[in-house]
Amino acid sequence: MLKGISNILFENRFYIAFYFSVVSHITIIIYSFNNSDSVYQRVLCGPSWIYALEDEKQLSFEMSLGKNNGESGAESSTEDPNEGEEEGEGEGKEGFSKGKYKGSQWEELVQNLEGTSNLRKQFRNDYDQINENSGVADSYIKRHRDFEDIIIKDVLPTLKNIRDPFKVDIESAEDNLFLHKERNRIIEEFRKGEESTQPITMKLSKEGDLPPRSPLSMPKEDRTKYLDRTLKQKKEKQLDEFISKFMGYDPNKGDLNLFVRDLYYENLQRLAYPFSNDMSYFAIDYFQENLNKEDFLRQMMAALSSQLGTNTGTEILFTIENIYYIQGKALEQYFRVREYLKHSTPEQKQTLRYETLRQVEAKSKKLLLEKKITNVIEAEEAYAKKRLDILDTLIKNTPNHYRERDGLFEKAKLLWEFGQWKQDPKLQSDALKYFYKIPKVPKNGDFLNQNAFDSIELLLREAGDPIDVSSLSEQTKNQIEYILRTRLEEAMTKKKQREDRLLWPKNK
Repeated sequence: MLKGISNILFENRFYIAFYFSVVSHITIIIYSFNNSDSVYQRVLCGPSWIYALEDEKQLSFEMSLGKNNGESGAESSTEDPNEGEEEGEGEGKEGFSKGKYKGSQWEELVQNLEGTSNLRKQFRNDYDQINENSGVADSYIKRHRDFEDIIIKDVLPTLKNIRDPFKVDIESAEDNLFLHKERNRIIEEFRKGEESTQPITMKLSKEGDLPPRSPLSMPKEDRTKYLDRTLKQKKEKQLDEFISKFMGYDPNKGDLNLFVRDLYYENLQRLAYPFSNDMSYFAIDYFQENLNKEDFLRQMMAALSSQLGTNTGTEILFTIENIYYIQGKALEQYFRVREYLKHSTPEQKQTLRYETLRQVEAKSKKLLLEKKITNVIEAEEAYAKKRLDILDTLIKNTPNHYRERDGLFEKAKLLWEFGQWKQDPKLQSDALKYFYKIPKVPKNGDFLNQNAFDSIELLLREAGDPIDVSSLSEQTKNQIEYILRTRLEEAMTKKKQREDRLLWPKNK
C-alpha cells in the first residue's frame, strides 16, 4: 500500500510542486500588501467587517457640528474683530489661500470677506439722533452688531426657495446644510488667517443599527434654568450645543418637543427695539436678529427630514413657519431700506449703518428680480403662500392630532389676515371653515391659542356661525381682527421683561 502511494506521489510530483508554489506566492503577496507601511496600502481578502460598509444605507442623518462665526449675544466684545489684522499679499489674510477658491462658487464669498475686513476703519460707527425717551436700555443701543456678517451671510435665507414647494425644501435640506456649514468653515478660516478647521462631515448610518432612543426628562423649571444660563451665548453656539446634547432623545416621548419650542421662542427668537427716528438703526437690528434664522433654519430643516411625523417634528414646523413670518417682515424692512438709501444725506453715507444696508440691498437685488418680487405686496403674497404650505404639511403629518388645533388656528389666522390685506372675502370665508374645524379635533398636546379661539368662537356663535364672511357685521370682523392682532401681547411683554433683565439691564 505504501509503495502504491509512493508511486502516485512520484508520478504527480510536478503537479504537487506547482500547487505548493502557487499557494506560497499568493500567501507572500497578501502578506506584503496587508503589512505595507504606506498610508495608501490596500487590503486584499481583509477582515469581514470591511464588507459590511457595502450594506450601509443612507437612512439616518447625523450632523457633525462645528463653530460658526455669527450673531453675538450680550457678552460679545464691542471691539472690531478685524482690528490689527492685515491681509497677506495676494493671498488674503496670512495663512489663508484665496487662490484655490477662484472660479468656484465661493469666489464671491472670499471677495466679500476681503471687502469687509476693514469696514469699521473706513466708516463711522457713531450714535446720533438717539431718542432719549425711547425706554430702550443703553446696553442695547450700544451693543455689538455684526455688520460684517449682515453683509457676508444671509439675512434673507428663505428667499432663494420662496417659490418652491415646501416638500422640495425638505428634500434638499441636507444638501443646503452642507453648503451652509462649508461656507461658515471658509469664513472662519479667513478670519483666523489659517486653514486648520476640521473638514465638514455628514455622517450617515443605517437606521436599524442605531441604539434605541430614551425619552428626555427635563421639566419646565430645569429647561428655564438651562435657557437662562445660555441666553447670552452666540446663537450658533446655543444651537450647536442643543443639537449635540439633546436631539438624540426620543422625538415622541418625553420633553424634547417642548425643549425645541422653548429654545426657539425664548432664546433664539429675540426682539428688536426702535430707539431713533433714523430707521437705519432698527433695520440693522432687525437684520441682526435675522442672522440666527439662517443657522436655525438650515439645521432644523435637515433634522426635519428624519423628524417629520413626530411630536418634535411638529414643533420644528411651527418654528419654521414663524421664521417665514419674520423673514417676510425682514423683506418689508428691505424695501424701506431702498427708500432710505435713495434719500440719505452725505453725512449718513459715511456711517457704518448706511454702508452695511447699501451692500445688503445690492446683494439681494438680483435674487429678488429672479423671484419676481419687486415690492412689499408681492413679498407678502409669496411668503403667505409658503407659510400656508408649511402649515398644510404640519396638519397632514402631525402624529395623533398632536397640536393640530394650533395648526388649524394658525392657518385660519393667516387666511383671515391675508384676505383682509388683499380685500378678498373668499380667503376670510375659508378662514371661518378652519375655525369651525378646531372643536372637532381630538385634544392632544398644548393648544396655545385657546384663549384667542374661545373669544372668536363666541363671536361667531353670536353671529349664527356663518359660513360666508359677508354675513358678519363690520363690528364683528373688527373684533376678530383685534383678537388676532393682540393675542400674543402678554407673551411678548414677558419676553421683553426677560430680555431686559438678562440681556439689556439698565444702568442704575
